[in-house]
Amino acid sequence: MPVKPLEENAELMEQRKEQAFLEWKAARREELSAYQKQIHDEFVANAEKDLERRLSARKARKGNDDANLQETMDKELETHQLEHGPKARKIPRANNEDEEEVEDINVGEDDIMDDVLGLDENERADEPTKSDVGNENLPQNATE
Repeated sequence: MPVKPLEENAELMEQRKEQAFLEWKAARREELSAYQKQIHDEFVANAEKDLERRLSARKARKGNDDANLQETMDKELETHQLEHGPKARKIPRANNEDEEEVEDINVGEDDIMDDVLGLDENERADEPTKSDVGNENLPQNATE
């Protein structure tokens, strides 16, 4: 009876199937490794491009930053001068009593407001002061 040869054939067939499966498995692993390497290389290339783009943009902004910094400092100085008035100039080798003051900033602001409002100095002098406005309702002898 051919019982034994069938077992050998079945074992041979099983070994062949196992060998074919192992070969297929190894081929898929190689393909997967190649695909993963390709994806990794593309990712690294994209990351390098992005980094280079960002660094280039930063360098371009940095060139402008020096000019912007100077403009900002000028604006801050101007704002400081407007808030606190101009700095008093001191004459070298002179007493502190002989300080020469620069024009008062408030006078400059008043002149600008007059120009905006279209007033001249004569109209401005004719304006009543706050104390005059408050005293209009009082009788003449009450203010004296």
